[in-house]
Amino acid sequence: MSDEIPDVLPTSAGGTAPSKGHGHPRGHNGGMGGGKGGGGARLTEGLVSKQILNLTRYLLMGTLATMSFQLADAYFVAQLGTSALAALAFTFPMVMILHAIALGLGTGVTSVVSRAVGNGELDKARVLTSDAIILAFIVALIFAIGGLLLVEPLYDAMGAEPHVLENIKSYMHVWFVGMPVMIVPLIANSVIRAFGDAKFPSLIMGGTAILNIFLDPILIFGFGPIPGYGLQGAAIALLISRFVTFALSLYVLQARVHGVSYKVPSFGRLLHSWNQLLHIALPSTATQLIQPVSAGILTTLIASYGATAVAAYGIATRIEMFALIFVMSLSIAIAPFVGQNAGAGRLDRVRDAIKFAYKASLAYGVVVAGILAMAGGFIAHEFSDDGAVIALAAFYLLVVPVSYGCMGIINISSGSLNAMARPMPAMVIGAAKSMVIQIPCAYAGSILYGIKGVFMGIAASTLTVAIIAFILARRTVRSELQRADASAIPQTATSAAE
Repeated sequence: MSDEIPDVLPTSAGGTAPSKGHGHPRGHNGGMGGGKGGGGARLTEGLVSKQILNLTRYLLMGTLATMSFQLADAYFVAQLGTSALAALAFTFPMVMILHAIALGLGTGVTSVVSRAVGNGELDKARVLTSDAIILAFIVALIFAIGGLLLVEPLYDAMGAEPHVLENIKSYMHVWFVGMPVMIVPLIANSVIRAFGDAKFPSLIMGGTAILNIFLDPILIFGFGPIPGYGLQGAAIALLISRFVTFALSLYVLQARVHGVSYKVPSFGRLLHSWNQLLHIALPSTATQLIQPVSAGILTTLIASYGATAVAAYGIATRIEMFALIFVMSLSIAIAPFVGQNAGAGRLDRVRDAIKFAYKASLAYGVVVAGILAMAGGFIAHEFSDDGAVIALAAFYLLVVPVSYGCMGIINISSGSLNAMARPMPAMVIGAAKSMVIQIPCAYAGSILYGIKGVFMGIAASTLTVAIIAFILARRTVRSELQRADASAIPQTATSAAE
């Protein structure tokens, strides 16, 4: 195969278009290895819309499975009584911190590995993967040791009553011990998706979620010769299922995409790899950590309107979690696609993918907003019999879903910018969404229209941040396209001279 940039490139519509310097010779050669188990760039050729939707479909399956496990876990623990349920609630902040760290590391590894794969540098991708797993294990180990030492004084300072604290300790001691086998699979699955395979991570997530749901009642309440461990049983079930996830993820990572390097890393190599990973991961983690702070401020504001407002908000956001599942899956799916194609120099495909994802998100948002506007009150009634709560939840589901499509634009833009190694604009978007714009808008709405104004402020802030995200993403892609055009001109002139 010639190493020259081809005269025409496939477009997202399946036709052809002039390359305009957007091709990349190594990217195309890398893309030829994308068969089953080949580990090559699978996403740099083919119909853009089909590939995005395929990635999204599998992510959707995995996310649904995870949500189902979380709901089942809460249901079984609730059967143990108020103390156990309160203890589980106390664990949420620590779980959110772990989730933020894992998401940040996952964003970093998706970005660097997918760009290396797209560029045809598979050995580099394997090295980055191995070094990312080592980093994830070290981070998890540090947090696990610190958590085991500090669990009692930490939760005592948070105001846990003695009988609740005992439940917390029984759960968190197991949870902290299992941290390495919880974080590492999240990184491994991010790498598998970075290689272009979203199917197997989703199958693993789905299968282990079912295993967790199966183990929960056995280990919480006991069955036959197996004693019931109460709340600690929920932690043991989680640990077992996550250990299975750990083993399967590492197996698929090597057996299917050949994504691991077995060379013993030098300290210099580790530092070089970690620097690349943390360049993306640290801003992403910081953005993720802002979200629970913002949520706490927003909840405090809503709580000032009484228990009815808090109950309505809790019901509406629980419904919202499921309503946004496609948008969330789409925004995760865009990252490996953009990363591979940016690494391959296929910026035309990056542009087309972002445009398609925007349109899909907006179309989905319109449909869901229409459904919730008509049926929000009926759905809320399934969660409460209080007329005031139902009415307020229905108002939320009338107003806020108008911005769901824009929420997709925000997340798609952030994911794309991180995948293109532009973490600072992505962090600006995340900070604006969680804190800088949302909180002032919510307070302004509160002053003008009370609790309903808070909900209106949430919707208005999402629309505002979506405009900012759209502008930042468009400018970045245009800048990269212009840079590719400029670098292609000297190459063309040299070829003509020869």
